[in-house]
This record gives sequence, structure tokens and C-alpha cells, in this order.
Amino acid sequence: MRITFLGAAKTVTGSCHLVETDKVRLLLDCGMYQGHDSARNHEPFPFDPAGIDYVVLTHAHLDHCGLIPKLVREGFRGHVISTRPTADIAKLILLDAAHLQEEEVEREARRARRRGEPPPEPLFDVGDALEAMDHFSIRIEYGREIALDHEVSVVFHDAGHILGSGIVELHAEGKTVVFSGDLGSWDRPIVRDPSPSPPCDLLISEGTYGDRPHRSFSESVEEFRDAINIVLGRGGSVLVPSFALERTQEVLYVLYELWRKGEIPQEVRIVLDSPLGSAVTRVFSKYSDWFDVEGRELFSRHENPFRFPALSVTRTAEDSKRLNHAGGGYIIVAGSGMCTGGRIVHHLRHRLWREEDGVVFVGYQARGTLGRAIVEGAKTVRVLGEEVAVRAQVWTINGFSAHADRNELAHWITATEAGRVVLVHGEEHALTALAADLASRGIEATIPSLGDSLEL
Repeated sequence: MRITFLGAAKTVTGSCHLVETDKVRLLLDCGMYQGHDSARNHEPFPFDPAGIDYVVLTHAHLDHCGLIPKLVREGFRGHVISTRPTADIAKLILLDAAHLQEEEVEREARRARRRGEPPPEPLFDVGDALEAMDHFSIRIEYGREIALDHEVSVVFHDAGHILGSGIVELHAEGKTVVFSGDLGSWDRPIVRDPSPSPPCDLLISEGTYGDRPHRSFSESVEEFRDAINIVLGRGGSVLVPSFALERTQEVLYVLYELWRKGEIPQEVRIVLDSPLGSAVTRVFSKYSDWFDVEGRELFSRHENPFRFPALSVTRTAEDSKRLNHAGGGYIIVAGSGMCTGGRIVHHLRHRLWREEDGVVFVGYQARGTLGRAIVEGAKTVRVLGEEVAVRAQVWTINGFSAHADRNELAHWITATEAGRVVLVHGEEHALTALAADLASRGIEATIPSLGDSLEL
């Protein structure tokens, strides 16, 4: 068995790892690059898509599933293996990405026509996304082994990262490989805690936050509450750039609890300004039996943190635009989480220069993104073609991260009986720090570069 690391190698996006046996060729994820590395999405696949039998999809984040439509467009005719929630959410994520691709290409095409140049092609379009969903043909439950061949089988375990996310246990040619996908944090609302890893010959683990601990979730909620009250108290509004998948639902859950307990003003107007976030939230409600105990108990009491009096949802682009002139008293939760597009960009253009307003970041900001520039203290940033002064107060609350931190990763890896450990899905400094931590615990971990292979 040969494993080749074709994405998320010394970077945090573009998850993709090729596994080849005598009988089967499969991909562990097929994700899109974001931020600084996004140009890589346009490069040819370093393999023949028609020769891939399966894509084993850990979860529905775009950096793990986003190039499946391109894979299909270029010849993939195999099966995508995922959990049921992942398949339902991936449809929304991929269709949204296709719409954004088409809109961006149309803008670029207008510029190209003015210059007399040929128009660009999208990575994929809505038709490709819909065709890709036809390949989501194998739905897997946690703990149930699925045979792909008489020598190859797959088992999923709960990764605790987002709804439906999986740790992959792959059996092939007498060897066991475990791929963490994105590993979640412990003691969080909605999702369950990550499952322990089974014994394996090779453990491929993510290391996004391998260089730092998170603040506790309770401390992060307190900081979020304090930021909201500071901004609302001076007559401003709070912007929360939030990923449509998982982070938005967790933020709404926390806002509901703060509002219910009277820890933020009862008259506050909370607005979910994300069509994709709204659609994903409806999927979450459908799968409430996949939540952790706390989440299931809440829904059993007929309380819905995604529908309460202080919360409203924008229905149209015009509703969203009106928020730009609405003044203070609002908490606006909008995508995208790294401020690379979506409605949050328009809100930043209209509010980032206002000293009374605030921006609360609750997720990872990749290199080369607008969000990264803001959290790193830029005095001005370019937003929708304009230079905008950064005068709003900025908070970065990493305790909301859906990723395990350094201590949680080290504990999870150390508890695994693994013959070899490989670290992926992290910037090089984070992976190096995690490898050093593991070495102090007696575990040697290697960090592959893009294109590296290993044999089992």
C-alpha cells in the first residue's frame, strides 16, 4: 500500500491523500485550497481522476470536499463514501461554491472582454456540483465496517469536529491506517466528543493548532459576552464572521444561551445574514439525534437555539443591504468565516471604519485572507476594491475553534497504539511544534511535504 500526500501538507487547506493498493485507488478527502494557496485549485490533478475508485470524505467543509465536482468534471466515476449528514451538508456547500465560482468568472469575463482576452473557465459549475452529488452513493454509520474489496474495508468513528464528521479507519492488505480528518475539541455543545483512535500501523493526524492551546470554551463564551456588551453599550453593532457550517450553529447556540439567561440585552437584534448558514442550520435541526447529550436534551425540551425571539434571518440581498445602514444594537452573524467573500465583506466595508462597532473572529484565519490581515492588526485593508480604515474594535476568540488544540491533539495521538505517526493539515510551524511535543512524550512523528509518498 502506497500513500501520497497531495494536499494539506504543511498547510491547512486542500486536504487530499491518495491511497493505492493492488486492487483499489482511493482518496482520503478531495478538498479545495483557500487563502494564500488557492491558485493550486487550478492545477491539474497529479493522478487520473478516472482511475480513482472511491473518495472517502471525512466531512463537508470546503477544504475537504470542495474539489469533488472538479474531480467528476475530469473523469471520476467512482463512489463517495460519507455519513448521511455529511452528504446532505456537502450538497449545500458544493452548490454554494459553484454559484460563487460562476459569479466570480462572470466578473472576470467582463474584464477579459474589455481587454480583448478569452474569458476564464470556472473550476466547476452548478451542473458539475449536482453531478458530483450523484456519486455520494455510500452512506456510512459510525462503527459499521464497509467492504470496498475483499482486502479493503472502511470504518468511520466520530471525529467530534462538525456534524457527521468522521475519523477514517482503513484496512487494506493486512494493514490498518487511521486518518483523523479534522479532529474536534472536547466538551463542546452540539457535537459529541471525538472518539479514541483504534490501534493502527499508520496514524495520519491533523495538526492545525499543534503550536498552541485554546482558551477553555467557558472562558471563550465569557469573552464573547463581554465583547458584545462593550460594543452594544457604546451604541455599536457586532459583526461575527462565521463559517456557515458548524461555527454558525455553535455561535447561535451560545447567543441563545446568553440571551435566555439575560447575560446580553434582551432587546438585542441578532441577525443570521447567511443564506448558506441558514440552509445548513435547517440540516442541523433535521439531525438533532446526532447531537451530544446537552444538545439532544435541549431539543427534547422543545427549545430551539436556531429559532428564538431575538433571532431573525435575512431572506433577500436587500434585507442584508439594509443592515449596513441600521446603526447600533445588532449582532450580525454572516459568512464567510475568513472574510474571503459572502455578505460579511459588505458589512465590513460599511462598518469596519466605525469606532463604535466591533468585529469578533471565532475561527481560523488562513494566510492571505482579509480576516488574517485584520486580526494581525492592519490599519487599513482593501475591501471590495476600496481601502478601508480598521477602526472597529477587534477580538479573536480561538476557544470557539472546532479543531482540537495542541494539548488535545497530543493526548489523542499519545493514546493511540500507532506504529507510525504522520502530521498533516497545519502550517509548518504548527506541525513542527506538535512533533516536538510528541517527541517529548516518546513518539516520533514525520511531516510530509506536498507530493511525498510512503509505503506500508
